[in-house]
Amino acid sequence: MRDADVSRTAAYRCWPRRDDFVADLLADLAAVAVPVGGERGPQATAALRRVVTARPGRLRTVGGRREVLLEAVTAAAVDDLEAETAAGWRMYLSLALALPALPAGDGRDRVVAAVAEAEDALLTRLERGYRAVLELLGFAPRAGYGALAGVANALFRGLVVGGQAGSDAGRAVAAAMAVLVDGGTEPVDDADWNEERIAVVVDAVAAEDVFAVGSSETDRRRA
Repeated sequence: MRDADVSRTAAYRCWPRRDDFVADLLADLAAVAVPVGGERGPQATAALRRVVTARPGRLRTVGGRREVLLEAVTAAAVDDLEAETAAGWRMYLSLALALPALPAGDGRDRVVAAVAEAEDALLTRLERGYRAVLELLGFAPRAGYGALAGVANALFRGLVVGGQAGSDAGRAVAAAMAVLVDGGTEPVDDADWNEERIAVVVDAVAAEDVFAVGSSETDRRRA
């Protein structure tokens, strides 16, 4: 009210009850309260680039490509966690705690809808990210990209909400994501790759953002 230079009476006309104000506040916060919800393609690309270019010879065999896949996914997950731990997770946990206490009605429905929209955006981003990395390295999810993204999201949140976001958060998230991706994916190309095929991947990760829409290996091959 002070910053907007409006009277307390004017504010009460907008929000006759405290619950009305809290519902509107939470609905606005929901759009940014879901951690890792922003576009972090360039950062994830940089992590992938470091893993690929460190030892590109590993791309020759399917076993080596699986090593690259696990290292790339875990590096991106740790980067996401470190980028969002301070503010993002505090906001998300506050929202998660406040939501059940809201009384049933339009206010609660608005908050639930806002949270669902933010969650959908996050899952879309995760699904697109997994698709880009897996297709680039010749792998596919066993149960579909949507399922892989959903389980990864739940696992990530569970570790943080369960108190694993302390000093060893990166280690816990890296281990969990490695287990998930290792067990949840399978190779679709188990042949040895020649230097030309390896160069395709090295060239791809040189881009600013390999996770942008339309930049997956499938899209490149179609083009």
